[in-house]
Order: sequence, then structure tokens, then C-alpha cells
Amino acid sequence: MRLGGTLIGVACGLWLGSGAARLPSQTAGEQSPALKQADAAFRSGFAAQQAGNLELARAKFEEAVKLAPQIAEGHEALGAVELRLGKAGEAIRELETANQLKPNNEGSEENLAVAYARGAQPGKAIPHFEAAERLSQTQGASPLNAGFREEYGRALAAVGKMQAALDQLKAEEVLSGRRADLDDEIGSLYAQLGEWDDARGAFEQSLAEDGTYVRARIHLGVVLRQQNDLSGALAALEPAAKAAPPNADALLEYGRALAAAGKDEDASAEFQSALKVDPNLPGAALDLAMALQRMGRQQDAIPWFQQAVKQDPHNATALVNLGLALTLTGQAKDALDDFRQAIALDQKNPAVYKNLGVAHVQLSAFDEAIGDFEKALALDANDPQTHYDLGLAYKFKDRFSDAITELTRAETLDPTLQDPPYTLGILLMQMGRLDEAVTELKKAVALRPENGDAWAILGSTLKQDGKLSEAADALRKAIPLLPGQPGPRVTLAGVLAEQAAELNTQADAAESGGDAQKAAMLRNQKKELLGEVAELRREGAELARGAVNRQRANFALNAGNQLMLRGQIADAIARYQESVAADPTFADPHRQLAIAYERQGRAQDAAVERAKAGELKTMK
Repeated sequence: MRLGGTLIGVACGLWLGSGAARLPSQTAGEQSPALKQADAAFRSGFAAQQAGNLELARAKFEEAVKLAPQIAEGHEALGAVELRLGKAGEAIRELETANQLKPNNEGSEENLAVAYARGAQPGKAIPHFEAAERLSQTQGASPLNAGFREEYGRALAAVGKMQAALDQLKAEEVLSGRRADLDDEIGSLYAQLGEWDDARGAFEQSLAEDGTYVRARIHLGVVLRQQNDLSGALAALEPAAKAAPPNADALLEYGRALAAAGKDEDASAEFQSALKVDPNLPGAALDLAMALQRMGRQQDAIPWFQQAVKQDPHNATALVNLGLALTLTGQAKDALDDFRQAIALDQKNPAVYKNLGVAHVQLSAFDEAIGDFEKALALDANDPQTHYDLGLAYKFKDRFSDAITELTRAETLDPTLQDPPYTLGILLMQMGRLDEAVTELKKAVALRPENGDAWAILGSTLKQDGKLSEAADALRKAIPLLPGQPGPRVTLAGVLAEQAAELNTQADAAESGGDAQKAAMLRNQKKELLGEVAELRREGAELARGAVNRQRANFALNAGNQLMLRGQIADAIARYQESVAADPTFADPHRQLAIAYERQGRAQDAAVERAKAGELKTMK
């Protein structure tokens, strides 16, 4: 722009190019010495700005402002250069002064809006964007350009006005044409509005414009995962996840898609890779911990949950699952604070109260556990697992009637659950209601025929009920399912011994009645049974004495932990028993077995196992 003999305009290239602001005309003869010096400084500043020397331009404009502080255009020029130098705070101060000295100026409003937006004050920026837009429409000023629309849209998005932000960015696209980064931003706004199909289209358009634009590829993967198109999400994310150098965000989202597809082993590897690139990547530690927990690797998950809580102390999900992992590894006391912090953050989450109750059960704080489970049921009355847990807590308090009510309620709400009839069967057996116990235990083995422990308990109950033939059948099913356990063999030996005694009595009666042939047949059958009894007792004794290496014990222990996480308590018990048999000096399976027994209401068995774990730990 051509400058006259006076400071007649600001041709300093304000950020949005809003045009030259003009002073009221003065003749050279009317200018004071200060104004002449200001005019010269301004000219020098403009020339420096045109030459790209922004620091010199700022110095000259500062000189002009000091000499002529009453002239709005000087402040506006200085503010615009400060903005280009990335000094939003200083720019705001100068542009506010210009706005006060000369209100209703489109250029001043425009630049002030951008300064506030770049200074992380979008709420203050929006009124100035609105003013600039209004002035442009009413005063016939220069049309607002694409840059204005972009900054205005981002400010609106920052205050949560997503639809208005979307309108501004789409208006920018009309002015500037399609760009990969712009379509990515538009897609992000659609996603925040929950308009997933439009978001997907925008991200796909972004990649059509630039197939290497990783940000859009990551966003597309997130949308596809949200739409449950997991194969599409994996296909979209894989190129970004496998690219070099590694991108932490791409690895994280790829891992999340793998986790959603049920591939936790692969997902955990991606999460770990992401954390190697960025150890503080938000969300990555929690995602890794959750994947490890789903895999049954509770102990491995704990430090990652702790890192997630450290990064975000107000994350209720991280706190709850940390507490759960601690509880499942026998550290319920340490879990209490995590559950309480989670409750303080989210008092309407029944899962928090339920897990807190499980921790209290492990600590034998049964009154507290009952209160926890009742609070959980007040929030979700139809959760069968919580009814089951409450039934156990009642059992521990010898409130057998209440326990039966809750266990029956759990069984009714979800007839496919194996643990309620199994535990109810044990409770009824302990109460001497053997026929009812047998009915429940038969339901349990029908639901999970591979559960050797359930068959063993059923066999023992049938033995007590005098149903020796059925007991023998049940125990014969238990033995191959529990190959390392002596118990079923010993119990079956007892059943067969009783049957042998009955045969002997029958043989005596036959012989007394003169039926020697029948008596002989019965005595042969007795002999065969006693031979089997001897073999079973020998095998049982051998198993009781035998021990395998720690590797086998660890394998069985880990398998039991995974089953516990999935709520398959009876199966977990079988694996823990295998671990104990593999290495009787190993304390951990005894400790986990105690927890599992408690979940079944077998307090006496749990106490025995916990005592064994304590003795072994002391010995070591």
C-alpha cells in the first residue's frame, strides 16, 4: 500500500488481511513532532514487516505506539505483528486498546477474535468473531476469508458448539477447496455429534486427498470400531500402525480395535509398543491393564492400572479394575481405598459396590459386604451375580434362609449360571437337606459336565444320602476330570467298600437261605469291588504323596486365575487343586483356593487353605 506524508493507514498485513484502517486526514503542516516521529516509525515498521523482519517491525510499531498512543491503528498494527509472532497475550492487550479507541472496526474485531482463540480463550473470542461477521455484512466490508472461518470454527468447537463449528468449517471448505486436514476436522466434528456415517465419509474423503495422512486414518479406524466394523477398522489402522517411524496414537487405536475383536494377546503387544514410543500416552496404560486382566494376568495388570490411576486420579474405571485385580490376587485390604475412591467419583455404579463387597468377603468383613451388595442391588436389582454374592455373604453370617433366597434368586435370573446351583447344593448338603442338595448339584453338572469338582461333590452327597450306585457313577465321572486329585478316588473307594459290605450281607443271607450259587456270585462281586477299592486307595495315596515341578504348578495356577476372572469358580478350584498337587510347597495356589472357596461359601475349607498358605510363606 502507498503511504502518504502522514500516518494514514495500517498496511501491515493484519493476520486476516482485513484491509487498511485509516486515520482522520491531517496535513503535514498540522502534524506535531511526535506524530511525525510516530509516522516515520510506523513506515519503518511496515517496511520491515513487508520484508519479513517481524521483530524489527514489532520494535518500530512499539515506538509508534509510545509516540502516538491515542491512534488505534498503531495498536492494531502492533497487535497483528505480535499475533504473527505467536505472542497471543501481548496481541490481545494491543488489540483490545485498538478496539476501545476505535470500536466497530471489522479488522480490529477479526484480529482480536483470533488473538483470544490462539490464547486459549475461545469463550472471549466468539463475541469478537460474531462482531466481525456482523460488521462484514452490515458495513459492506471485505468478505470474510477462509482463515477466519477456520479459526471461528475451532473456537466454537472448543466451547462445545459442534454444529455451529461444523457450519463454519464447511463454509471454509467452500472458500478454500478440499484439503485432507480440513476434511479430517469436519469428520471429527461429525463424530462428536454422533453422526458416524457422515464422519466416516469425511475421513475417507480426507484419505482420498492424502492417503498418507495418519491423523485421518486413525480417526477413520475409531469410527469404524464405533460402528462395530472391526475388520474395516483393522484394515484402516494397520498401515499407520506398521509404518516407520512408529506412531503412538496409531498403535494405540490399532490395539483397541484388536481388543474389540477379542484378540487381547495381540492388542497387549500393540499397547506396549505404543507405550515404548510415548510412556505417558493418555489411555494406553489403562488399555494394556484391561487387556492383561481379561487374559487372567492380574498380577501383571496391577502396575499398569496403578500407572493409569497416577495419570488420571479421577478415572473411576481404572480405580475399580485396580481394586478388582488386587482382590483377585489376594490383596483385598489394599483394594479397599481404590474402591472407595471410585465410589466417591461415581456413586451410581453398581459394579463398584459389588467389587467392594467381594473384597470385604475376602477380608471376612461380612456385615460390610452385605451392605455393599445391597447397595449394588438397589442400583441394579436384576444382577444375578450380585444376588449370588449376597447369598454367600448371608451364608457366612449363618443366615441360611436368606442365603438360600438369594442363591435361588440368582439361579432364577440366569438359569445358565453354574455357580448358584452348585453353591446352593453345597449349602443344602451342609444343612443335611441331602435330596434338595442332590437336585441342585445335578443342575450344576448338567450345566457344566466338564466340572470335575462338581461331580466329586455330587458323588460325596449321594454317598451321604445312601445312594451308593449313583454316587459311584458320579465319582467315576469326576476321576478323569481331576486326574491329579486323590479325593474322588478315596471317596469312590469308600463307596465301593460300602457296596462290598452290602454284597457280603446279601451273600450271607443267600447262604442262609440255601442258595449257595447266588452267595458265591455275590462274594465274587465283593472280591472284585475290594480289589478296585485297594487300587483306588493306592492311587489316592500315590497322588497325595506325588509332586511335580513348579512349572506345572504355575500353569495350573494361572489357568485358575483366568477362570476366576470369568466367574467360573468351580473350574478355578479344580485348577488350583491341580497346582497344589503339583507342588505342595507352593503357597499361592492355597491362597487362591481359599478365595475361591469363599466365593462358594465354603468358609471352613477356605480357612484351612489360608492357614496352609500362611505356614508355607512362613517356612520360606
